[in-house]
Amino acid sequence: MEHPLLFLSILLNALGLPAHGGTTPLAEVLAPHMQYSYLAMIICLILAKVATSRMEMIPRGMQNVMEAFVGGLEDFMVEQLGDRRKARMIYPMIATFGYVILVSNYMGLVPGFMSPTANINVTLAYTLIAIVTYHALGIRFHGFKYIKHFMGPIPVMAPFFLIVETFSHLGRIASLSIRLFGNMMSKEMLLGLLFMMAGPYLAPLPIMLLGTLVCLLQAFIFVVLPVTYCAEAMGEAH
Repeated sequence: MEHPLLFLSILLNALGLPAHGGTTPLAEVLAPHMQYSYLAMIICLILAKVATSRMEMIPRGMQNVMEAFVGGLEDFMVEQLGDRRKARMIYPMIATFGYVILVSNYMGLVPGFMSPTANINVTLAYTLIAIVTYHALGIRFHGFKYIKHFMGPIPVMAPFFLIVETFSHLGRIASLSIRLFGNMMSKEMLLGLLFMMAGPYLAPLPIMLLGTLVCLLQAFIFVVLPVTYCAEAMGEAH
C-alpha cells in the first residue's frame, strides 16, 4: 500500500517528473517502489562507507555492528552448509538480501516513506535471483545428475516424484515472494488505516512496535530459506 504522502514522490513531482507510476519507461523507473528501492540501496552504501571509513583493530560504533552482521551471518551459513568454501560462494548474494531487505522493511515505519518490499515486483525479483542461483549451483556441482534431486528415493516412483518436486520448486517462488510481500503489505495497510481513522499519534503505536519485530523476522526468513535451498542443491541426492 502506498502512503497518501510520500516524501520522494512529492519531491519528484516538484521537479516535474512522473512519481506515481505509469505506462512510460520513465514513469515505471520512477514508480514509488523503485524510488524507495534506490533509497534503500543508497542507505546501505552510506552505512557500509561509515563502517569502513575508520577501520580499527578493536571495532566500535558502526564498524562493530557491521562486523557482527558479517561474521555472524558467515558463521550461520557455514553451520548450515557444513563447508566454508560453499558458504562463501553464496555469501555475497545472501548478505545483500539480508542487508537491503532489512533496511527496506524498516523504511516503512518512517512517516512519508514506504517499504519497497511491500510491492510484489520487488520481492519477486529477489526470489527469482535466489531460485536461479540455487538451481545453477545444483547443475554446477552435479551436472546432469542434479535431476536426481527431483526423482525421489524409489526408482519406480521417479516419474511421479519428478512431477511433484517440479511443482514443489515452482511453489517456492510464490512462497518466498508472497510471504515477504504479504507481511510488509499488511503492516502498511494497518498503519494507513490507523492513521486515517484514529490519528497519527498513539493509535498506530502498537502496530509500529509489532512492525519492528515483523521487519526483522521477515528479513531473517528471506535469508534462511535461500541458504537452505542452496544447501539442498549443492548436497548429494539421497
